[in-house]
Amino acid sequence: MNRHLARNVLLAACACLLLAGCQTKDEQIVEDTWASLVKLAASDTADGDNFTFAIGLDGEYAIIGAPAAEGALTDSGEAYLFRRSQGGLDAWGEIKVLVADDAGANDFFGCSVSISGDYAVVGAGGENGTGTDQGAAYVFYRNQGGADNWGQVKKIIGSDTADDDGFGYSVDIDGTTILVGADGEDGAGTDQGAAYLFYKDQGGIDNWGQVAKIVSGDPDNVNQFGYTVALAGDYALIGSPREDGAGADRGAAYLFSRNFGGTDAWGVVKKIVPSDPTDDVWFATALAIDGTLAVVGAGWDDGGGTNRGAAYIYGQDIGGTNNWGQIKKLAASDTHDSDMFGYSVAIDGMNIIVGSGWANAGGTERGQGYVFARDEGGADNWGEVQRLRASDAANEDWFGYSTAISGSYVLIGAVGEDGAGTARGAGYIFKKI
Repeated sequence: MNRHLARNVLLAACACLLLAGCQTKDEQIVEDTWASLVKLAASDTADGDNFTFAIGLDGEYAIIGAPAAEGALTDSGEAYLFRRSQGGLDAWGEIKVLVADDAGANDFFGCSVSISGDYAVVGAGGENGTGTDQGAAYVFYRNQGGADNWGQVKKIIGSDTADDDGFGYSVDIDGTTILVGADGEDGAGTDQGAAYLFYKDQGGIDNWGQVAKIVSGDPDNVNQFGYTVALAGDYALIGSPREDGAGADRGAAYLFSRNFGGTDAWGVVKKIVPSDPTDDVWFATALAIDGTLAVVGAGWDDGGGTNRGAAYIYGQDIGGTNNWGQIKKLAASDTHDSDMFGYSVAIDGMNIIVGSGWANAGGTERGQGYVFARDEGGADNWGEVQRLRASDAANEDWFGYSTAISGSYVLIGAVGEDGAGTARGAGYIFKKI
């Protein structure tokens, strides 16, 4: 599990630090349509917690993971629930600190989080299980243990979880379905990766039981299929960022459908790759899906420079009935080398949020987010409408490291924000006005 945290936090940073020519040019921010609302921090914040390493947003609730928090033991991890009306209208106050019932050192609980309605799921990719770093995910229910208590109802693991699988490194929940990635699952080789689907009431009332294990259509060593996962209705989108394709580390995403190939068969309906594949872009290190649209990030896309980043939009029935074809490649209006635009992405309805955590944004690696809207610049065109920054931006905050959107609210994580110490992390809520 340590390799995952090191790569996610350090490798991307090194991409800018080791490359010459990082820009420091400040840019004028366009007129607000999404207003800065509130800054979120953990009630028990401490240095190096990695608060906002993973975030989720659904309706009234926000969930934020801090996998390096030491609430129980070293790097056991925590997750935090915030409610929009807690403490006043749009106050987004903290209501609960979530921890695993069996928390252990180096579990990294909170390395992934997701929330849907009355249920939340938190991944702990470093949880040992019966071996080493097998991984686990934990399900919480809003009224478990009392009204609005958000108590743990289930610990889930894969049917064949083994050492170093990292089960739970990625998670998503939609309604009564949970999708969990295990990018270290070996398959027939090494780190080929896998993902697992669980349904509520499978195996008993209120039980979350496994219904399927899904793997890449093109399995190979170190593809890390399951590094990212996203779920929407009858579709599951899964990233395989180190898949070589016709080169090296080009990456791919796979779209699965619930009843494709039979009832609950979860068959693959499309392998998604960019129209302009190149080596070492790690396409699908970020992805999201909503209805008939999907967005996939490629933070290492050079885009006319070096590691400027890109994001790609795909839609159902583009290029044929039930085909998921590319609609547009997104780039930042103020692109610079090593910005890593597309390191995080989120989509909800008519809006897409793209994080660029290493954009200098008036300093050094302060980071910023971008809002794209459908029909901006023409019918069905996805145009940039706003750049978002932290109200108290500081160097190396990495604002945009994580992104989430639900309705009129956007949550952006700044995992390097210092607070009153060092790299404690913070989240920023924006509201559409």
